[in-house]
Amino acid sequence: MSQEKSLATSHDQPLSGTAITEMTQRETWNKKHPPVEATIVKDLKTTELVAREYRGTKARFYRLSGAIRLQPHLSELPAGKASVKHRHTTEAVLYIVKGKGHTIMHFDGEPEERVDWEEGDMIGIPLWAWHQHFNDSDTETARYLAIQDTFTIKQLGLHQIERHPDTPFDE
Repeated sequence: MSQEKSLATSHDQPLSGTAITEMTQRETWNKKHPPVEATIVKDLKTTELVAREYRGTKARFYRLSGAIRLQPHLSELPAGKASVKHRHTTEAVLYIVKGKGHTIMHFDGEPEERVDWEEGDMIGIPLWAWHQHFNDSDTETARYLAIQDTFTIKQLGLHQIERHPDTPFDE
């Protein structure tokens, strides 16, 4: 089943000068847990993931076959939980590996849009759109594979991840 979206993909959404950046936390985590170098990753439903405390999720990043443009990562949302609301300068395509939930997306000054998803679905996250993923199960985890143009955007010096002002870091 496909769900058409009305969320436009070409908006002027300037980078915030007062960004609540996640880049420091992400880079610290990435140094402790560098991308797994592989040609193939077997069984994304059972692959062991590492806690990402700053996001309240688990994840594993990959560099497949020496990739220099695209970086996939596998993320897991705990039962009944949500990711933090954020946006990034990378384009993202998510494939739902397991579970059922929804994603809320919007651009600054525009209404939120809810996109429901389940295992086997694929979702596009527009560039610099605010978004938050929700696991709708109270008993099972949800997993998604995100493929982003992170390596390319980093090389251009444009990589940024901003946490929504309503969800600041815990002190």
